[in-house]
Amino acid sequence: MLFSPYPKTKKEELFDRERELREFEEAIGRGERLILLLGLRRLGKSSLLNVALNELPNPSIKIDVRKTYSEFSSVNRYVIGKMLLSAMSGKRRIIEEARVFLERVRGVSISGVGVEVTSKEFSITELLEALNEYGEKAGRIIIAFDEAQYLRFGGATKYDGVLAYAIDNLENLSFVLTGSEVGLLFDFLKFNDPEAPLFGRYHHDITLNRFSPELSAEFLRKGFEEEKVGVSEREIEKAVEELDGIVGWLALYGYVRVTRGVGHEDAIEEVLREAKSVVNSELSKLFAYSPRYRVILKAISLGYSRWKDIKDYLTLKLGYVNDSNFSALLENLVKSGYVEKKNGRYRISDPVLERVFREL
Repeated sequence: MLFSPYPKTKKEELFDRERELREFEEAIGRGERLILLLGLRRLGKSSLLNVALNELPNPSIKIDVRKTYSEFSSVNRYVIGKMLLSAMSGKRRIIEEARVFLERVRGVSISGVGVEVTSKEFSITELLEALNEYGEKAGRIIIAFDEAQYLRFGGATKYDGVLAYAIDNLENLSFVLTGSEVGLLFDFLKFNDPEAPLFGRYHHDITLNRFSPELSAEFLRKGFEEEKVGVSEREIEKAVEELDGIVGWLALYGYVRVTRGVGHEDAIEEVLREAKSVVNSELSKLFAYSPRYRVILKAISLGYSRWKDIKDYLTLKLGYVNDSNFSALLENLVKSGYVEKKNGRYRISDPVLERVFREL
């Protein structure tokens, strides 16, 4: 179902990402060792990654680092090792073919088609070295970290250093990192910091953009045709105008109309309810850390786009804040992907969230 609100897994479920999918496959074919899959939230990065991994013949392992961090409040080497091995345990082919290499890794136990971390001697680097040896036999291994900016919570485990070592020495591994908080991801990777492990390393970037108005309308038409649901062109135009090329919201809008049989306004209201839920869950910690974030987002959603105007609004609502602290708060919102800066002006990246922030 084109309107399914869940990440896609099959090529035929993916709408108009042929160029990005081909670029991904070609990068793997060339033996690229570090690929970044970038874009705002709800643009389909996870779907593209899922489809690419399923389409390619290479053995692959995928970890959702945000889920891992949410579950364990940490992404130290034991946690990531556990998740890597857990992902491998679901793939009989990898376990059976890589067994001889995995058995050499300290702190790893193999039982049947299951494999797990069993002691503090476990080394994430040794695990990657074993997978690299397996890759020499089986072909390039793809290791994907979805929402990889959360790797910065590695504690004593410095994943930028681990990645640098692997990129330099493990020629049969390709690492794929996705990130919707692009600024935070690049802060973690530090490609431009001469003192950072990944300084100067080549990375192939694939960026997903929001759909154009024409493509958004085509997506909705095709989805409704697939479900044999009649929708007027005027309603499609209104949906495109309100949802502005964010494929996740377009899909949810279509899904609600198809499965619940509701009209345009009710479907838009359901999208807004979901967006409010997203704000409450994703931004709750940020708001708890500082109520100023909420007021800054409110200001930008109301049309205050210049640095000075946003700061004046914040000062009016919550009192004085010095320039450096305010700049840091604003920059954090940019790095987190909620706010965009263009030509010296700020705006909310997602039009649906902008409407929600306006009503906060």
